[in-house]
Amino acid sequence: MRATTQRKLVWSLFFLNLALILYFWWSGSSYMLSQGGPGSILLAAGRLTGLLAEFFILVQLILISRAPFIEKVYGFDKLNNLHRTIGYILGATILSHPLLVTLAYAKMSGLSYWEQYLQITTMPYVGFAALGLMIMLFLVVLALPFIRSRIRYGRWHAMHMLMYLAIGLVFGHQIKEGVVSYGAGLYYWLILNLIVFGAVLVYRFIKPFILYARHKFYIDKVVQETPDIFSVYIKGQNMDKFSFEAGQYINVSFLAKKMWEPHPFSLSVAPNGEYLRLSIKSSGDFTSVIRDLIPGTKVMIEGPLGRFTESSSARNKYLFIAGGIGITPIRSIIESLSRKNGDMILLYACRSVEDIALKGELDALINKPHYVLSLTPDSSFESGYIDKEKILKLVPDYMDREVFLCGPLPMMEAMTLHTLKDLGIPKSQIHYEMFNY
Repeated sequence: MRATTQRKLVWSLFFLNLALILYFWWSGSSYMLSQGGPGSILLAAGRLTGLLAEFFILVQLILISRAPFIEKVYGFDKLNNLHRTIGYILGATILSHPLLVTLAYAKMSGLSYWEQYLQITTMPYVGFAALGLMIMLFLVVLALPFIRSRIRYGRWHAMHMLMYLAIGLVFGHQIKEGVVSYGAGLYYWLILNLIVFGAVLVYRFIKPFILYARHKFYIDKVVQETPDIFSVYIKGQNMDKFSFEAGQYINVSFLAKKMWEPHPFSLSVAPNGEYLRLSIKSSGDFTSVIRDLIPGTKVMIEGPLGRFTESSSARNKYLFIAGGIGITPIRSIIESLSRKNGDMILLYACRSVEDIALKGELDALINKPHYVLSLTPDSSFESGYIDKEKILKLVPDYMDREVFLCGPLPMMEAMTLHTLKDLGIPKSQIHYEMFNY
């Protein structure tokens, strides 16, 4: 199935379920609107925001489920951005639902807002739901950029596991009260939850264990590539049966002390049937101890993931632009294309010669790669930065090439928002995935 067809199918399913949600709300709440009283209108609005909150929770879960029909169509960065945007919408509906419902009942009963709220929370399942909503709001606040940027990835990932607890706390309230607690609405809601939670359970939790049972992944060796980049070689059983495309990444957990939390890393070799390789830069709490990993350490793998692959391109001529550790998925694609005598040009930006990762391999795989050094110029290499002038000079036929871009976030934003745009390269020819949580 073509990607455009898959995208249309995904959006069709989204709007179909949204329409069904609105239908069940209307069938169970329209009489409140016809009554016209302030309390009735507020209660109908509160029911709607509650249903939308429940729906967007499920949307959030399917976005991070790693289900192939979603992940392969959109890729990590687009799903991550959509997940974050919907998180803010979810926060608004979570806040609105208890506020509107409490105001509605307060107007009907004549109680103060606080008295009414305390009375509502004593109802069956509502107290648990209130606690669940507080957890969800906490996680929404964590997603705010100025807060998220101050939390290390491992802690952020662990705290987000609280979402499953929050969902469990509110589930009873969903199916015992309101417009999806009876009749066709209840059956629809139970089936929808079963499908979504089934996808999360299978692809996020069960599949990695199945992969481990099948392949028994372990670390074969750790090799230092540059002063701060280390390659981890992973072997196992039936490695020729572990299928992936060059350019993809995996979420990996090393079963060693303080290394259990999963982290995404690109595979730096093309499929070879013998081993996987991750080339990792030491830049944080987790990555700084990669060098200390011991051969034989067991490895859990989730994936492969991502659509940063040659199969996403429409031409057979390529321009690869890499910065720093961003060379890893590009090196994998270059190896794959070299087996087909692909027409490739590489621009690789580094600070100095000693920072050029996998240089010997790149020199053997591609004819005359262009290394661009920014910190310590060398007469044997290009100096400065990869910019419009560099591309015009080194890649005169750039308009005929598929552009694959990977590097630090500021570099990628500058390239996509300015350099490549100014060169007039169509978006359809530019391929990238931005890994920021």
